Amino acid sequence: MPLLREVTIKEGLPTLEEAKRRLLLEVRKCHGEGISVLKIIHGYGSGGRGGVLRTGLRKAFAEYQRDGDILGYASGEDFSIFHAVSLEMIGAAPELRTDRDLERSNPGVSFLWIQ
Repeated sequence: MPLLREVTIKEGLPTLEEAKRRLLLEVRKCHGEGISVLKIIHGYGSGGRGGVLRTGLRKAFAEYQRDGDILGYASGEDFSIFHAVSLEMIGAAPELRTDRDLERSNPGVSFLWIQ
């Protein structure tokens, strides 16, 4: 059974509020299905909108952690074997060892540690 799920939140160019709703639904699905890590593709703001989804969703991650919906998170820029939370996520979902964004400093993705 896979322990990692990838979701493209930016698909369809949602508003920030719609993206937050989609993301929370995905987090809840992951809880129900035993997924340990959720990789989110939110884009990095090259469309001239200043990265509204990236910055807004990343602010929401702290709320999710505070509310107990997630254990932690890592931005794509931090996703590395030298980042403590990233290492915890790799331990929870070993398939992350071969993820294309490991050590790539990709600002268009983030990782949520679900359980």
